[in-house]
Amino acid sequence: MEEISTQSIRSLRQAASALRARRRARGMTQKQLAQVTGTAQSTVSDIETGVVSVSLDVYLRLLEALGAELTVTGRIPDQDTN
Repeated sequence: MEEISTQSIRSLRQAASALRARRRARGMTQKQLAQVTGTAQSTVSDIETGVVSVSLDVYLRLLEALGAELTVTGRIPDQDTN
């Protein structure tokens, strides 16, 4: 059974990293993910490197294909108050 991990995402760069990590954990290539979602491989690459932002619809399709979902929670205040 696959371990479910949770990540806090507060930037485009973090979203890109999370998507790339999830794809790799699922053993998929960018080309395979692109084919499953009807997205160009170059677009998947651009998303994963943070070069381009995409609509929420596209991001949700990518997450669905990777067996993941978007969850919204209250923001936890930063621990460092210095």
